[in-house]
Amino acid sequence: MSPVSGSALHPPASADVPAPEYPDVMSDWDGGLHGSTSGPDAFRRPLNVCVMSPLGYGLYRPESRLPFGGAELQLHLLATSLAQDPAILVTVLTTVTTDPGEEPYGPVRLIKRRAGGRVVPLFGAGARGMLEAIRGYVAAFADMRALLRSVDADVYVHAGAGLEVGVYAWICRKMGKRFVYVVASTSDLDRPYGTVTGPFRWLYPLGIRWADAVVCRTNDQRALLKTRYRRDGVLIRTGHPVPTTLHASRFTPHATSAILWIGRLHPVKQPERFLDLTEQMPDQPCVLIGMRDAAHPEVARAVADRAAGLFNLTVLYDVPSDRIAQHLRTAKVLVNTSVYEGFSNTFVQAAMAGVPICSLAVDPDGLLTRQEIGLCAGGSLEMLVASVRALSVSERPRQELGRRAFAYAATHHDLRRTTGDFKLLVQRLAGAGRKVDR
Repeated sequence: MSPVSGSALHPPASADVPAPEYPDVMSDWDGGLHGSTSGPDAFRRPLNVCVMSPLGYGLYRPESRLPFGGAELQLHLLATSLAQDPAILVTVLTTVTTDPGEEPYGPVRLIKRRAGGRVVPLFGAGARGMLEAIRGYVAAFADMRALLRSVDADVYVHAGAGLEVGVYAWICRKMGKRFVYVVASTSDLDRPYGTVTGPFRWLYPLGIRWADAVVCRTNDQRALLKTRYRRDGVLIRTGHPVPTTLHASRFTPHATSAILWIGRLHPVKQPERFLDLTEQMPDQPCVLIGMRDAAHPEVARAVADRAAGLFNLTVLYDVPSDRIAQHLRTAKVLVNTSVYEGFSNTFVQAAMAGVPICSLAVDPDGLLTRQEIGLCAGGSLEMLVASVRALSVSERPRQELGRRAFAYAATHHDLRRTTGDFKLLVQRLAGAGRKVDR
């Protein structure tokens, strides 16, 4: 049987979706999805929310050309959306190499902190070097505590694994403030220390335990959180703005042209697997949009070297986030080759554009197959190639998948819904002064 028969090219008559394994833990709070700060529980002063996004400056100043990841994009969308409510003050803390200070960004207060130099490796430099390293960590901790105290937010928010999760959680506890940790990737939870290394890696799981709430993007993540940390996560899905209508040009004959890959040029994203696919489909134009990662320049070099011999491949580097939609508009299929994801921004962006998704291994909550908005190859490159090939030459099934993808994303990943859910969470935290769903 063809890898794409049965579910994608020939969907069953019934498309009923089973109820999620875990209920939405915010659904029992009076106020609905799009609550406001009005009513008997309203705050007499604006609610102050601080979003800590050290690697997110490039989203606020695209001309800086600084790289960012999916977690930073979600925090950017959340911060700018929350800030539209006059009853909420939003501060974003980010990191730069030059010109620290504060600058305006619409209703968002953007604070730029100079990147460090204080912290050096703890081991390998003898007793004197170790003492210097410890002083550096203590000084960095003191600097961060002073900065968070000066912001004086009610709730502090951070996404992604790192020893800083424990530091932020401890500082917030000492200040009597609330701390929300947002899971950025399934890898944050499937190992004892996530992807965190080094002698202070124990701070990361401690931070998860100390957080006043842990936000998960998928039910799979909530299950991992429950298993490893014995606590419940708050399900707030990845959110993006919903187009007013699905772009009509997608459904005119031969309007779509390219097979598309979007992601950071990082080993976890496995862009070389997309090049393998491109090589096996010489008759199909393919486009790779890669965000270069300073920590892994070898991945970008390998892509460039190999792309030189693939005449059906176009490689675009560091495309601004607000131009991704233009490329999706003419895409036949979005291909994902990651080892793991959270709930990928590109999945949501593709679905919002009516583009079906073909994934090598990642299928968050089984939604690609269960909602019939794409296909997962279960780790098989052969199956991925066969699925992409079938969809690339079959216009009607591709359009059916695209329409379902748009309907699913508009219902479940609307940024207004995400913002409303998050607003309810931070109001509840700031008002109740206790942990949520512990």
